[in-house]
Amino acid sequence: VHTVPAQQYLARRHPGSEVHWLVEPPYDQLLAHVSNIDKIWKADTKRWRKKLIFFSEPKSLVRELRAERFDLAIDFQGLVKSAILTRLTGAKRIIGYDRDWLREPLAAWFYTEPIQIENGNRHHIDYLLDLADPPRFQGRASAEMPLAIPVEATAYIAEHLDRLRANNPVLLNPGAGWETKRWPTERFAELGQMIEERLGIPVIITYGPAERHLIDSIQEHTRPSPLKAFPTDLLQLAALCRQSRLMVAGDTGPLHLAVALGLPTVAVLGPAFPWRTGPFNKSDVVIQHDRTCPHPYKRTCNEHFCMDISVEQVFKGVMQRLGI
Repeated sequence: VHTVPAQQYLARRHPGSEVHWLVEPPYDQLLAHVSNIDKIWKADTKRWRKKLIFFSEPKSLVRELRAERFDLAIDFQGLVKSAILTRLTGAKRIIGYDRDWLREPLAAWFYTEPIQIENGNRHHIDYLLDLADPPRFQGRASAEMPLAIPVEATAYIAEHLDRLRANNPVLLNPGAGWETKRWPTERFAELGQMIEERLGIPVIITYGPAERHLIDSIQEHTRPSPLKAFPTDLLQLAALCRQSRLMVAGDTGPLHLAVALGLPTVAVLGPAFPWRTGPFNKSDVVIQHDRTCPHPYKRTCNEHFCMDISVEQVFKGVMQRLGI
């Protein structure tokens, strides 16, 4: 989601060129509806590792990529696996971050042009734009994602919202890829009840296929009147964002998707810097612990106090962003 602005800039800067995107599933489903992407390539590295497929399928992908004779390849992810795949495309020029900027410094060995980015408290979107226009992007950055949402996804959301009588709801997204980024489910439950009871606004809990356990936990804390919830894929979530008034979430993909689609957000951030991976929209609200997290962007932590944020704090943030 954060890379789309850089992709859009590349398409504008090089009119007449083709922009291809190499991505892991299921994100190809979302990118298929983003403008100015000429072709999407899938690299299912998780399945390759799980099924021990290290030769036939990856070899076929690399052969097809090299046949394209790319002039330029940019590794926006900055991991060893993405750097290797970028190098294997056979592109004449391969751009990525200098080793000092990489979570996995070894990745820089695979670039023909490692870029030293200017230091400073800047958003991740800005740094990705730097790779598209090194060493420092000079234009006006935007988080906007030009996404054409399929009719089927919009109809799916409209049907559920109508069934639940939840027109223009507030969305609560309890999921996160890392445990350290998750606000407790019982607090999401209490927040949802407060929004419905005090503000009279319907609440929908959003979740993906692997997050059903989080919903079960929230519903357990809201009996006998459980909050409304239904599953969505990425495109359905995008359609839901278009039909809602606000999202509350942690530092996670759904938050950034909501921001990219123009939905107001309240971000509950623990081990994350708001200037780096918080909402790109300055009007959005960020809620953090009074104490600074000593281990930002760590998947595990023995001092995990940073997500000990009260429900009342987040509720005030919701009212602030809604202008109540």
